[in-house]
Amino acid sequence: MALLSVLVLAGCGTAPASLGELNASYERALERTAPLAVTLEPGSEAEQRAFDGVRRYFAGMTAGSVREQTASVYAPQAYLNDTLVGIDGADRIQAYFSHTMERTRLLNVEFLERAPVGTDWYVRWRMTVAADGLNGGREVVTYGVTQFRFDGDGRVLIHKDFWDSGTGLYEQLPVIGGAVRRVRSAVEKGAG
Repeated sequence: MALLSVLVLAGCGTAPASLGELNASYERALERTAPLAVTLEPGSEAEQRAFDGVRRYFAGMTAGSVREQTASVYAPQAYLNDTLVGIDGADRIQAYFSHTMERTRLLNVEFLERAPVGTDWYVRWRMTVAADGLNGGREVVTYGVTQFRFDGDGRVLIHKDFWDSGTGLYEQLPVIGGAVRRVRSAVEKGAG
């Protein structure tokens, strides 16, 4: 899920998109994919197939598994928004995740529960990640929710993550992590 724009920060060469840009790209993707979306009935074989593919994709992800599975998991016109980047197209999603996995020693996402709303599904998950330059190389566990929308072949059309990238990512980085923790501490004191 939200992987890690560790790569964005650690050498991908592009800065995260602004909030306005991310919101606009998400709204365009919602509109663009609406006619292609199907309703997966809870408990149906189609729902099971779609989620088995997504679950397999994010369980023990590697650069090789990304190259092998992206085209079968994401529709060609899929959209990914992980709170840091908005990406259109399965090819670009594959490139993004491949780049991420080249710098990540461990990435595992466990789906905890899911719920349907119309053509969309919301999945609560736990992600464990380990990468050099993140939390001193130690594992980081973070939680989030992802909105998925699927096409008639059970491939992902929309993948929109909702998670706390401040705690899950930025607080784990050298230098910037200390500043983020100080800001959070000051806000918490004000709420106390």
